[in-house]
Amino acid sequence: MATHLLNDGFNFFSAVRRGVILLLAGALAACSSPAVKESGDDSGLRQQSQSEYRQLLDEAHQLSFTLDFDRLRKAYVESPEYNPYGGVKLDGLPEAYSSVESADFLGCLRNVDRVLKYNYMSLEAHMIGVVCSGQAGEFEREDQHRYMVEGLMTSIENSGDGKSQESAFLTISTSELRGFVRLKGLQVLDQSIVYDNQGIYDKMQVRDPESGEEYPLFFNVSQQFAQGFEGE
Repeated sequence: MATHLLNDGFNFFSAVRRGVILLLAGALAACSSPAVKESGDDSGLRQQSQSEYRQLLDEAHQLSFTLDFDRLRKAYVESPEYNPYGGVKLDGLPEAYSSVESADFLGCLRNVDRVLKYNYMSLEAHMIGVVCSGQAGEFEREDQHRYMVEGLMTSIENSGDGKSQESAFLTISTSELRGFVRLKGLQVLDQSIVYDNQGIYDKMQVRDPESGEEYPLFFNVSQQFAQGFEGE
């Protein structure tokens, strides 16, 4: 079954469409790898992970040159603060896109702040923040957003090449996946969920608008499904 989540393609200024990827979680849960359930013995580990995430997040706020974004993303997933939707279910992200379209860049930044207050790992929010802070003359803030965009993008790119399920890009939230595709300037033609014994994948048929080349990209979204389905 194909779902058309991103058929607005590479148009950065298009309004966000509501993701429907997690609606298939129930049907696929039995086929996916078993999710690890949190027990009483795990609570201490979760708190430790939260502490690690907060420590790494402090480094991010300081624009640390040595921050390991792979480690940051992993700590985020293991923390109680993890949001697999990454922005879709938070107020502010659709409004931020709308503010860009109306050239209300200060309003845009206020909406970006609404998202980042609860989810500083939203790639889309930082992506929009780069544009709006630059247009608003908030250049120190632009550096902060750009730092996060570049770090998150590099971490995703280093996780695979996206050419197959075996080498799929690892994304940890809907916001990461959508932001990655937008920043790559790709037009999404079709989208479907595929799975095997190793996990659940978002398969996107994309087109490069410059070359006209069409090809599939695979994203490992197993963590999003496991956590999102648990939280429903």
